[in-house]
Amino acid sequence: MTLFLHEWKQNSKMFLIWTAVVAGMTFVFMMIYPQMAGQVEEMTDIYANLGSFSAAFGMDRINFATPLGFYGIEAGAMISIGGGMLAALLGGGILCKEEGNHTAELLFTMPHRREALTLWKALAAGTMIIAFNLVCVLSGIAAFACIGEELLWKEFCLYHTAQLLMQLEIGMLCFCISAFLHRTSMGVGIGVSMTCYFLQLFVNITDKAAFLKYVTPYYYADAANIFPTASIEWKLVALGMAYGIVAMAAGVYYYARKDLR
Repeated sequence: MTLFLHEWKQNSKMFLIWTAVVAGMTFVFMMIYPQMAGQVEEMTDIYANLGSFSAAFGMDRINFATPLGFYGIEAGAMISIGGGMLAALLGGGILCKEEGNHTAELLFTMPHRREALTLWKALAAGTMIIAFNLVCVLSGIAAFACIGEELLWKEFCLYHTAQLLMQLEIGMLCFCISAFLHRTSMGVGIGVSMTCYFLQLFVNITDKAAFLKYVTPYYYADAANIFPTASIEWKLVALGMAYGIVAMAAGVYYYARKDLR
């Protein structure tokens, strides 16, 4: 528990800034909606017929003129990109920083197995991801209440559930990568997150890239795949969680046996 609290303390500044920016921007975007509602309604057909651009961002499947559609496109982009990058930074730096900062020598003198220490660190990162999503949910609810629009609870809850699972998967994948690194590298985590994001855009653009939906977690967390049917592709979620759990187990196994530099 001491290590868990220590990780929260070490990452608190990054967590608070990242959460405040993403949740704040989400709220601001929705505050703009009432002023843009009339203009957006006129532009919906234009957005829906921009070919590959519309398909990439799901504008051909979401009614951009509705409050929830606007939320999925504008605010959703902030949540998915910002949340994915935060999860990547938390997972990708939580192990390798000990070796890079030369604090591993002290950490591993504690009377605990390495497996236990790494799992406590993973738990700390996971709870920060959950806390981030909780703040974003509250921000979204507050925004809908402030603009006086009805919130479709089923679609809203499914979307944020998918976002949480997507971010946890990215965090676990980056946690595994962190176990193999010897010093902190923010670029690796961000690179993993953004690669997954752009793979999802390819899936949306062309059917030839459909197989990539089994690779990127951004696909099952995309508002354009959730709002029209009010459902999540749970098979893809299960596959993604399997990827994440296997990756995290591999990271724990390797880190418990690696020689520290």
